[in-house]
Amino acid sequence: MAELPINILTDAGFTTDEANAIVKALVKGDNLHGDTNDDEPINIDDLPPEKKEALDRFNIAVAADA
Repeated sequence: MAELPINILTDAGFTTDEANAIVKALVKGDNLHGDTNDDEPINIDDLPPEKKEALDRFNIAVAADA
């Protein structure tokens, strides 16, 4: 598997831990909309626009590798 472009997320202000938690949740297929908990650490609906945009760019970047 190619190295993931985590820098897209961290450059937008996510911490490394948050970025890794997002990746884990995406791989597991967790729903990142709605309430947060240990399995769903980020509610993307509550993110500021710049972080939402970075998450979209991250998803597009990794989808191209799939």
